Amino acid sequence: MNGDDWSKIDPKELDAFERRAALVETLLDDNIDEAVRQEVRRAYRYSHGVSERTIRNYIRRYREHGRYGLLFYRRKGECSVRIHDEQLRKKIIALVEERPRRTVPQLRRLLMSDREYAPLIERVSDRTVYRFLCENGLTQKARMAKRIHGDRAAFRRFEADCSLQLVQGDARDGIWLPVKPGETKTRKTYLFGWVDDYSRRILHAEYFWDEKLPRMEETFKTMVLRWGIPEKVYLDNGSVYIARQFARVLADLEIKKIHHGPYQSWCKGKVESVMKTLKLEFQAEAQQAGFTTLEELNTALWAWMDVEYNRRSHSSTGQPPEQRFVHGLPESHRRVENLRWFENLFLQRETRKVTKYGEIKLEGNKYQTTARHGTVVEVRYNAFNLEKVWRFENGEQVETLGVKKLLNRTAKATPEETADAPQKTSREAANYFQQLRESQAVLTADQQKVQFSKLKSTEATQ
Repeated sequence: MNGDDWSKIDPKELDAFERRAALVETLLDDNIDEAVRQEVRRAYRYSHGVSERTIRNYIRRYREHGRYGLLFYRRKGECSVRIHDEQLRKKIIALVEERPRRTVPQLRRLLMSDREYAPLIERVSDRTVYRFLCENGLTQKARMAKRIHGDRAAFRRFEADCSLQLVQGDARDGIWLPVKPGETKTRKTYLFGWVDDYSRRILHAEYFWDEKLPRMEETFKTMVLRWGIPEKVYLDNGSVYIARQFARVLADLEIKKIHHGPYQSWCKGKVESVMKTLKLEFQAEAQQAGFTTLEELNTALWAWMDVEYNRRSHSSTGQPPEQRFVHGLPESHRRVENLRWFENLFLQRETRKVTKYGEIKLEGNKYQTTARHGTVVEVRYNAFNLEKVWRFENGEQVETLGVKKLLNRTAKATPEETADAPQKTSREAANYFQQLRESQAVLTADQQKVQFSKLKSTEATQ
């Protein structure tokens, strides 16, 4: 390419070009183990939403045209005709404007049923129609926006067939608490929660000081250990839910992940409704209860869940969520048996190359390893405690790395929030949560336990 052309390329396209080139050059490097190459492929597919066929096309382009074969460059304003017949172009746009929900195959079927347009559309591929729509400002995102504003009149009510068939997850802002007991400076908390679709039971929820991935995974881990492995999870496109690390956890547990699109929060309305109830009933009172620690806030939340929410009749089902969950729990649902393997799933994973000094570098720290110089190894670690790092091979822990230089004890700094004015406290609210805790203690002692010994246990496969 000429040097002048680079200045005309969109920076986002240049970044994508660099990512594609780095991927292909890694995959074609003979010095990298095959297992590592496969892991790199899987990671790229998960993080960028491409197929294996797309990666093969990248490699073919690289071999045929070199590095620049991966630069999909088009000058600004440059646009191919795509569909030459003006009458057909107008008809396609009219059909999309009439009903934005129509997909390219649906457009083809409609046009094939019309004698006037059937001969014209036969000569055009689906790919060409899709690109034609994009060039005319009718991308999937644009059509989605049209659906939101003009095609959202009715919805189909959905419900899972049994408990743990589908679990919905979500996060929300919590209340403000003192940074330390007795201090006036406050800091915002954040809540992660999981709700069973069939019973509407809150399986687990917990407040944290931040919204980082390990916090969400901690609530998910607690939920799975306590109740079992769900078949599917329904999530939005928040950064923690689409993280590569969490995708690996779900894949290893054989849990299907379903995402709804942007601006479609009504798709997981059950967990949204629970979060709204929690905000209006629990958080509104908790803000007035004078809590000073995260532990007080969470114990009050768990008491409210066990005594109040999960034991009262739900308006949609007519049953208490706890009762409906127990009766709807299938005997064949899976539970975790290999606890050590399960815990290792939630460690952060990275690949590092061993230096000639027998070291690897991670988050500015140095660790000693017995692995051979020049090899690429998989290391796993807790993002909030870098004092311990482990080396894994084929999913098994083989070595605890020795710390040679520790500059950072955590992977990322904890974000700080600007404190709001201190909230007024209410003695009545404080007494309310104290009574809930006492009632929870009584219920826990007398509660009819779920007979897990009668359930079929299925060991999670590695």
